[in-house]
Amino acid sequence: MTAEERLAELKAADIRRQTRRREALKQKGMTQQNVWLKPSVKAVIDQAIQNGRFKSRTEAIEWALASAFEEKTA
Repeated sequence: MTAEERLAELKAADIRRQTRRREALKQKGMTQQNVWLKPSVKAVIDQAIQNGRFKSRTEAIEWALASAFEEKTA
């Protein structure tokens, strides 16, 4: 197997993993929303992850959005 063939195989496997993950999230009723973050906001999120408050940016952003919208409407 050549290096190019191996690279193509790895890319295909990555695409399959992404597809499975997206389908699993869709099954849970989740939707994908893309957001742009200011560098200062990204830095605060990254610091919270480093400090162990959140496991990932996704978790931090979900918490922030839930705090801002779900609690105010309740």
